[in-house]
Amino acid sequence: MGLLEGEVRRRQSCPRGEVGTLRGNFDRLKMADGEALDAYAGRLAGITARSASLGETLGDAVLVKKLQDTVPDRFFPVVAGIEQLCDTATMAFDEALGRLRAFDERVRRRGQDDGERGAEQLLMTAAQWAAQERRHGGARDDDDGKSVASSNGGNRSGRCYKCGVRGHFKRDCPKLRREPAAERALLADAVEVKDDDLL
Repeated sequence: MGLLEGEVRRRQSCPRGEVGTLRGNFDRLKMADGEALDAYAGRLAGITARSASLGETLGDAVLVKKLQDTVPDRFFPVVAGIEQLCDTATMAFDEALGRLRAFDERVRRRGQDDGERGAEQLLMTAAQWAAQERRHGGARDDDDGKSVASSNGGNRSGRCYKCGVRGHFKRDCPKLRREPAAERALLADAVEVKDDDLL
């Protein structure tokens, strides 16, 4: 075997190894959360072009499936819509990419127009939730989870709806006892009606 013959064999076997490497890179390729859609499409196109130069072609169906399977969860609604309403086996890669771009642009534009924070802050910590409740009037009894429930399901250290003090209910409020008899009578009638309904 001569030197020239070995060189020819090495050149013939090298593209198969490169194709295998490219196929592995293609299989591992995934879009990062902060990555732009066009940048990811560029990476896909780069691998596709390199594979084509080595004689291995990746069809549109393969590229569309790869695109749909590897985009972040924020694209889930449009991916589901494409899968339900379109024939992805015959869809061109550019069409699938265009649909994803349109969705991404609409979401971005909507977030800017409304002044919303978008998907970055869907969840709040317990402290943020409590602060928001305080700003917006608080929960119904405003007990902040520190009260102890009684055996009948009541809240022993709930906040009084009459004076706002913890530790008693409106029916037991000291300020209510100082109120005119007419208001106390209305409260007593309401309590009696509730007792009658239970029997």
